[in-house]
Amino acid sequence: MIQHAKKLFISTLAGIIVLTASFVIGQDVRFVRETVQRVIDGDTVEISGGDRVRLLGIDAPEKGEPISALATDRLKVLTASRFVTLEMCEDRDIYGRLLATVRVDSSNINSIMLTEGMALPMLIPPCGRPVAGDVLEAAVQGALSGKGIYSLKEYAIVPHAEAGEHIGENSVVRGKILNLHRGKKALQLNFGVDWKTDFTAVLFREGQQRFRDLGIDPADLVGFEVLVIGKVKRYNGPEIIVRGPDQILPIENTIFNNIK
Repeated sequence: MIQHAKKLFISTLAGIIVLTASFVIGQDVRFVRETVQRVIDGDTVEISGGDRVRLLGIDAPEKGEPISALATDRLKVLTASRFVTLEMCEDRDIYGRLLATVRVDSSNINSIMLTEGMALPMLIPPCGRPVAGDVLEAAVQGALSGKGIYSLKEYAIVPHAEAGEHIGENSVVRGKILNLHRGKKALQLNFGVDWKTDFTAVLFREGQQRFRDLGIDPADLVGFEVLVIGKVKRYNGPEIIVRGPDQILPIENTIFNNIK
């Protein structure tokens, strides 16, 4: 669903709000053993009996978009006609799909799709909370690989010092968060010593709430090198407005220990 990700960038990431509606409320997890009868696309499969399963925590391209066919084919190789274990959060979303982490033997298929750049991370609370650590860890591996989605121009990694050269563009900005400032309207994660000119990741109330809902504290990111995904804007220096943790990918794995 790269289309959703682009909307997320273009309209200050409002696509996440739309996607929230497709997920049921609740965190109960149950396990089911099933057979994948058909792969719909890069993040949805159909199991025996006709139920469709949406892979939790990932957002793959829509049909006709770049990487779509590649992602669908990869998911077919991983799951088609195979027995899988579904680790589900609640029964269904409003489209009638089950929401699950799909496992084949000991392999987490959701994570594989992320690490190979076949999908972007998408964390929607509350169902995204139990998988947040795995999703972010896998997503950063995918981003650093430069493969799949990350081979596209809009997902090329940009050093934070060069973010000002990409105003109005979708980018993946890399740098270390030096400090955090809590303002009246927003929280700023600053990547340089001069907030008026250096790159900043900005979280308004909605973004801060999304972090809390997923059990993540933005303050824990200070001192870590991260990748920030979004559309670069200018307000004083360059900035990206962050609507949720799936836009900030910590490169150092130890940060994931803080996600409960």
